[in-house]
Amino acid sequence: MTLSAGDAGSTSALGGALRTQAGGLADFVVDLDAAARRAARTGSPDVTGPERDLVTRAATELDRVGGLLQSWTTTAVESAARVRALEPALTRFDLVIDGQLVVERSGPSRVEPGERLAERDRLQELLNRVTAVRSREQARLRRELEASATTLAALSDRARSGA
Repeated sequence: MTLSAGDAGSTSALGGALRTQAGGLADFVVDLDAAARRAARTGSPDVTGPERDLVTRAATELDRVGGLLQSWTTTAVESAARVRALEPALTRFDLVIDGQLVVERSGPSRVEPGERLAERDRLQELLNRVTAVRSREQARLRRELEASATTLAALSDRARSGA
């Protein structure tokens, strides 16, 4: 089996940690809102507006990325489980997965060649479906993480500039 789920536990934990941090930032926004309301009651200007906006945007982005990582973990684990479900048929027909291909196991086989070929084609189709889902999700995750990196970099630049 070559479709490694990676370290699903660590990926999920990272997603959870990002979402936890986003929650902490959201709590900080609530505190800033309270300070802004107190300032408004005393007639003082609200100086927390830019900070609230930055923190809110950062919290939103961290929560989104955390959710994406947790979703990816689910996809990776489900893909690995679907590939493992093919193992009994692979063994029964003397077939193995090599990369993304279902191939004949080396050595002699007692399986009738026509049956073996038909099963190889069937299992290849099932494997193709698993790899297609995984590839689509991986491409989506890559695009979303690239967009998130751009968003977070812009927020960071804005925060450093004091704008």
